[in-house]
This record gives sequence, structure tokens and C-alpha cells, in this order.
Amino acid sequence: MVEKLLNQNGREVQVAGMRVRAVFQSVTGKLERLVQLDPGPLGLHSHQRYLYIGPVEPELGLDMELTAEGKSYLVRSAHRIHGGNGPVYSWAICVEKGRSADEP
Repeated sequence: MVEKLLNQNGREVQVAGMRVRAVFQSVTGKLERLVQLDPGPLGLHSHQRYLYIGPVEPELGLDMELTAEGKSYLVRSAHRIHGGNGPVYSWAICVEKGRSADEP
């Protein structure tokens, strides 16, 4: 059922040399907007994060690179979400590659 939803509503994302359909969008909300901007010597620095919800395979890992709509992103946190008889989908938080290498 998750795979059907991803195929209908997801976008193409390249992960570990594989093309998958996944939900990939910026994280929004009042709290997230407050944490996304950080004052620095050259002005405000963005800590924009992106949510990935995709198939169980390929398994995502820390600092793994993925590509969506021509931009590269790095995985900062990844988990497999389990239900019933095993993993159902993968969930991750990503940042745009090169934007903030010092982020946790």
C-alpha cells in the first residue's frame, strides 16, 4: 500500500544509483522556520531541512547522497519504519549538499 501511494504521489529521487519514487519536500512549520535561520558573520544562514519518505530499499545511511530535481542532498538522519511483518518504508531528514557541512 505504501509503495502504491509513493508511485502515485512521489517524485523521482536518485539514491545509491537507483531511481525511486519518494515524497521529498522541505520541512515546514513555525518551529522549524525559527530554527532554520542562524545569524553568522555574513548574515543569516539557512538550515533548511528536507523530508524523505521512500521505499525500504535502498537502505539509507548517514551522509548518503541523494538527488532530486537536479540538486544533491545529504542524509542527516535515517530510519526504517516498521509495521506488521517488517520494514514498511524509509524516513530521512536531509540537507542540501554544500549548504552547511557542519550541520549535525
